[in-house]
Amino acid sequence: MNALADHALLGIWEHGAGCGPVARGLLLLGAALPEESQERCAELPIGARDAAILKLRCATFGGRFSGRTNCPRCGEEHEFDLDLVRLLAEATGPAEIEIDNGLRFRMPNSADLIAVARHNDVDAAARQLLQRCCLNVHPEIDWSPALLDEVESRIALRESADYIELGFVCIACGEAWDDRLDVAGCVWEEIAARGRRLLDEVHALAMYYGWSEQQILALSDIRREAYLQRCLT
Repeated sequence: MNALADHALLGIWEHGAGCGPVARGLLLLGAALPEESQERCAELPIGARDAAILKLRCATFGGRFSGRTNCPRCGEEHEFDLDLVRLLAEATGPAEIEIDNGLRFRMPNSADLIAVARHNDVDAAARQLLQRCCLNVHPEIDWSPALLDEVESRIALRESADYIELGFVCIACGEAWDDRLDVAGCVWEEIAARGRRLLDEVHALAMYYGWSEQQILALSDIRREAYLQRCLT
C-alpha cells in the first residue's frame, strides 16, 4: 500500500474536518482502497475497515504506534506502544456467525452505523442494527430481548478477533481496565496533527520565498526541512 502524499493528506483532513467518526473512517478507508467504490467501502465490516486503515497508517507513518490513556479511577496518564505490523499479521475469524435457531448474521459495517445513528433509543438502534445484519431474516422472527442479547454477545465475541483490545494496570492506584483502540479515531488524530504541521510549513515558506502551496508540498521532507531551517537563521 502506498503512503499518503502530503497534498492527499491535506485533502482528507480538509474534507473530514466537519464530519463525524463514521464519515471520517470512510474517508480514510477510501484513501486506503482507492480502487473500491464508496458503496463497497461502506459495506466492508468494521474490522476489515480498521485493518485497511492500519495498513495505510503503517505506509504513511510507520509500523509503530505510541499513545496515551488515563486511568478511569485516578486519572493517571499511561503511555503505550504497539507493533501494528504484528497486529495486522494476526489471523481473524469468519465474517459471519450462526446462532442455534439457524439465523445467520454478518458483521456490522459503516453503512449500518450510519443507518442507526439517528436513533436516540439505544435498544431501538441495537434492534435495527441486528435486523440489518441478519442474512436470512423472515417476518416470523421474534426479536425478543433474549434473542437480541444472544446475537449481541456472539457478535461481540466474534469482533474481539478484529479489534485491538488493550489491557492496563495503573501504576498509581492499581486499577486494572481494558480499552479498545479506536483505530479510525487515532489515525484521524494523526492525520489532523500532520495536516496542521503541513499548513505551518507552507505558511512559513510561502511568506519567506513566495512559493505556492503546490510547489512547497512537492518538496521532499528533507528539502522542506532544510529550507525551513534557513528561514529561522
